[in-house]
Amino acid sequence: MPDSEDNDAAQPGRQHRDQNRAQPGVKPAARAPLVVRPEEAGQKLLQFLQRRMEGEVPGSALLRVIRTGQVRVDGGRKKPFFRLESGQEVRVPPLLGAPAHGPDAAPPGPGVQSPDAHADASAGLDILYEDAGYVAVRKPPGLCSHAGTRHNDSVADRLKALYAGAAFVPVLTHRLDKDTSGILLAAKTYAELRRLNDLFAARGVAKTYLAWVDGVWPHAQPLLMEDQLERLDLADPRAAADMAGKSGKGESGRRKTRAAAEGEGKTARAEARPVLRKRSATLLLVRLFTGRTHQIRAQLSLRGHAVISDGVYGRKVRGTPMLLHALCLRLPERALFSPPDWSGPFTLPIRLANELRAELAPDRAGESEEPQADPRGFKRT
Repeated sequence: MPDSEDNDAAQPGRQHRDQNRAQPGVKPAARAPLVVRPEEAGQKLLQFLQRRMEGEVPGSALLRVIRTGQVRVDGGRKKPFFRLESGQEVRVPPLLGAPAHGPDAAPPGPGVQSPDAHADASAGLDILYEDAGYVAVRKPPGLCSHAGTRHNDSVADRLKALYAGAAFVPVLTHRLDKDTSGILLAAKTYAELRRLNDLFAARGVAKTYLAWVDGVWPHAQPLLMEDQLERLDLADPRAAADMAGKSGKGESGRRKTRAAAEGEGKTARAEARPVLRKRSATLLLVRLFTGRTHQIRAQLSLRGHAVISDGVYGRKVRGTPMLLHALCLRLPERALFSPPDWSGPFTLPIRLANELRAELAPDRAGESEEPQADPRGFKRT
């Protein structure tokens, strides 16, 4: 997964930037070297500078000064993709701006916030688990994993606010659709980011979801769903027109996944098992074996059982969020489990939640569902 535009230094203010602009007849002051912290080790030189100087200098300008030898690592020239080690000093030209921390200044520890850290993320994050390598958060429905052109708020932005001043701002290692709730992982060091990315790519993380679907699911036993799917960008007028002709509606500016023609598309595999039935709805436990866009939503819809309140592949139910939840992530070292907080007729019974916990995360069986206090003032479950 490509790195998101996270930064471990506070964004300089306008006055601070003005002080560092070259004045006529005044030689720019040499700037202090950037010292590679342990959490940043392993990054490529260009990537390191992009993180440290986000918003100050365009990537093309950074690439140019590295290639022309104006950037030095421990006194020597290096290529843009040279991997840095902890403790190395990176010197950059003075006109590239001022560092947020001097070489001898101790930056705030991970999770320490400035007074204005939550100015743009007042809702905060629900922390499920945290250690030295990564943090797991519970994403609510309606919140994007990453901000985009139509959405300013996101989990990534809230992580930047929560960990403002950290040596390495946590980076999401996977994503959930905006209207899907559940567990998201973010790496707190670059080494952990690479490890988790490799794990997800190698299917080394078991991912299990809960989904309420329309109708009575006809299968009593686990069903292996395998489809060839293709993704459409509905911002493309031709794709939108094509979908409108087939479904009676177009959804400009959005993406959608559909069954591909024979011999085309990418293979999508998942297993669905009913765990609770109602007169006109079924709760499914879904194990995801591949990671295609909108995969669970598309595969269930193709079988005539769309996720309840999915406005793209089914029908939106007024006042009800989309009932798809990332329930459990099992990594080699531990399982992360967090049941949904659905209400009304879709509430997950405590007995069933305990049974699923014992099945999917036996090492956490018997743990309380009561939220625990977080020292930073955020709700922790």
